[in-house]
Amino acid sequence: MAAVLMLIGGLPHGAFDIAIARSALNLSPSAAAVFIFAYIGVAGLMIVLWAVAPILTLCLFLALAAVHFGEDWRMLESGLLRTMAGASVLCIPAFAHPDAVSAIFVAMAGPEADWVRRVIIAFTPVAVLVTLVGLLFAVRGNDTGWATAQFAAFGALAILPPQVGFLLYFVFLHSPLQMRGVAATLPGWSGARFLLYGGLMCLACFALAILITPGVISGQSLTMSAEAFRLLSVVAAPHLLLTLFVGQYGRP
Repeated sequence: MAAVLMLIGGLPHGAFDIAIARSALNLSPSAAAVFIFAYIGVAGLMIVLWAVAPILTLCLFLALAAVHFGEDWRMLESGLLRTMAGASVLCIPAFAHPDAVSAIFVAMAGPEADWVRRVIIAFTPVAVLVTLVGLLFAVRGNDTGWATAQFAAFGALAILPPQVGFLLYFVFLHSPLQMRGVAATLPGWSGARFLLYGGLMCLACFALAILITPGVISGQSLTMSAEAFRLLSVVAAPHLLLTLFVGQYGRP
């Protein structure tokens, strides 16, 4: 259930990528078409990589996730420090629930993937230290609510099973934070337009996901978790590249 809810609740903040690109980059219709093909191409490349090099793709996915989650830590000036704070989302469950995380990684990328979990654990002390510094900066900057929410989310990642802890973080903290940026980028959109556009995009993506990987609704817990995380990687790769590109070249 957590795997399915993770997709349903996490897809909305990426459902507006095409609209954001057209608005922030002021794309012409032809340029928008090229962008859409490139966006789909990156997602397709991730699907191919999972088939031919699953362990490499797992590492790439985890690195992309750390960079993307690090975008929420604006109080840290260094991009490397933000990435380390973002990596805490991965490090804490790997440290607290090593067997469960290892089982997910093995289901995603094969029996040799357990070493990835051991590498993540080795990074945990540094990632947690950077995270604590970021929380301190947030409190000093009078952003106590944000810091409290992050601390609670990391507590859930440490205590609850990995799928459930990540569900709470991804759907109830990271996604809403990202949606604030979406609303700011598309100021002329009404609430009804947001709901209609986002709902249709999410339904289309979820239907396509089930078609591509029916294991995500198989009813087998480990298979559903592995497929859900693989699907997240497919949509996360173009989403992250877009956020980085818009951040560098998008209009104010």
